Amino acid sequence: MRKPVYPYRKCGEASYEFVSIGNKNITKRVEFIKTEIKNIVALGFGDLLEDGTISDQANSNNGDIGIVMSTIIKITEEYTLSHPNIKIFFEGSTKERTRLYGRILKNYYHEFSNYFIITGFKTDSLEEETFNPNEPYIYNLYFIQRIT
Repeated sequence: MRKPVYPYRKCGEASYEFVSIGNKNITKRVEFIKTEIKNIVALGFGDLLEDGTISDQANSNNGDIGIVMSTIIKITEEYTLSHPNIKIFFEGSTKERTRLYGRILKNYYHEFSNYFIITGFKTDSLEEETFNPNEPYIYNLYFIQRIT
């Protein structure tokens, strides 16, 4: 996904911020959140609120979704370079957003698959399966892990 990216800054061991520029300037935060399972982290991102929390429900309609997604992907690439043994899972806060992430993975699979192993859970299965960009399956969540 070689689209432009916003400048971003690391603001903690596993946290990054950047500003979405469109109809308004919106600070976004990306976090890699430890789980109870060793080497598994959750990818969280959304609008940074005044109280320091993240809203993953915000629908900012800022007209820059491509640059925002490219920035998140670039941040993920950077994070996994320094944490090559972790596996990241992500899903949308809504079914629509999860489908959006699936479309991005399908459209850019040829590029992503050079760097990441991509797997997921289908809606009709409880088993993790290799992501196939040519199948019309709908996945509930996705995993990526850097190829080492």
